[in-house]
Amino acid sequence: MTVRALPRHEAERLEAFVRGVTWSELWSHRDEPLDTARFDELVARRLDGEPLAYITGSTGFYGLEIVCGPGVLVPRPETEVLVDVALGLLADIASPTVIDIGTGTGCIALAIATKRPDATVFATESSGAAWLWAERNLADSGVRLVLGDLDDGCPDADLVVANPPYVELGAELPPDVLREPAEALFAGERGLDVIDRIIERLPRHGAVALEIGTPEQASYVASRLPGARIRDDLTVRPRVVSAPCR
Repeated sequence: MTVRALPRHEAERLEAFVRGVTWSELWSHRDEPLDTARFDELVARRLDGEPLAYITGSTGFYGLEIVCGPGVLVPRPETEVLVDVALGLLADIASPTVIDIGTGTGCIALAIATKRPDATVFATESSGAAWLWAERNLADSGVRLVLGDLDDGCPDADLVVANPPYVELGAELPPDVLREPAEALFAGERGLDVIDRIIERLPRHGAVALEIGTPEQASYVASRLPGARIRDDLTVRPRVVSAPCR
């Protein structure tokens, strides 16, 4: 089977997965026999629109390997900007309390807890399917996983961080993205339904960092948060809005 339709890095990640090695180890195993039937099977699944991370069972995020699969949003590189902003907001706070709303795989909470072991990190999730993935990723991390809506069951925090659903209903998305849970992607006609609900809860917390998807959303969120700052991702698109809450 040809793999020309796949980006090179995806084909290499599938090859490494079949060989049972990491991507960085792949080059030293290239002379070993490859199970081509298994490789072709996985390539076919990817070409059919199954997310790469669902096939391999994990993906890299902020230097961590995050397990994931059907029922949870796949961590994306642009969300690492959200972690950068969060860590910057926490830089001068000793032993901070952090809430990661809608944690999904738990990747954001885990990244923050890893970089700030002195922090008390809560991760909330309302989806039972996503909860199971977060439970696996956050085991032994010290992060306190809470099954509930938004910041329910959590104390006042120095920082609230979230990568909420922000895609507008009816928006066209790639086939592999549409395999991910709709409740983690779509949030009303403007993609702001969940963000609006989070903002309503913010006055009791110290600061907030929210991932957004469009320049229009960035402007809207910034208009609702006095002192807001907008941070671009590596593609120079607005990606994170942060602000003090009090």
